[in-house]
Amino acid sequence: MLLFSIEFKWRRDVSEAAYIADELREIHEGNAWHGPSLREALDGITAEQAAARAIESAHSIWEIVGHITGWENVFSLRLEGTQTKAPDEDFPPVHKVSEEDWKQALAELDGTHARLLKVIASLSDAKLDEMIAGTGYSVRYLLHGIVRHHVYHAGQIVLLRKALLSEEPAGD
Repeated sequence: MLLFSIEFKWRRDVSEAAYIADELREIHEGNAWHGPSLREALDGITAEQAAARAIESAHSIWEIVGHITGWENVFSLRLEGTQTKAPDEDFPPVHKVSEEDWKQALAELDGTHARLLKVIASLSDAKLDEMIAGTGYSVRYLLHGIVRHHVYHAGQIVLLRKALLSEEPAGD
């Protein structure tokens, strides 16, 4: 889903929040500045591969997907004004490894991400300097943190994929 054209990046009448939402969409779906998007990194990964420990001391790809999903839900709630704590399980363990469960995890990731994009895109620039209830930081600070969070974990998944499959994901 392309929210904006390339010309969008050069327009001066676009809100900072809408720009950040588009940047986050690219990081998730494709055309990311840094390399493969999160979804490009996940493309073709099976349930068994997603649950595997490519690096013994690291989280699995599936656990990272659960982590991103949980935190993006928290981010949406906080941006909507709901005081909420961290997810109960920061990197939820995988209890059942099946293709159906893996597809469900990916669907939850995409659904939570789509919701987050809508919440971010709806923010006015005036809202960016408001404080997030119960956190001690601003909406702007959170938005930029969300971008960094997504890029960081996309990079982790690319490295885990390389360790598992000895191949790079498709993408820029």
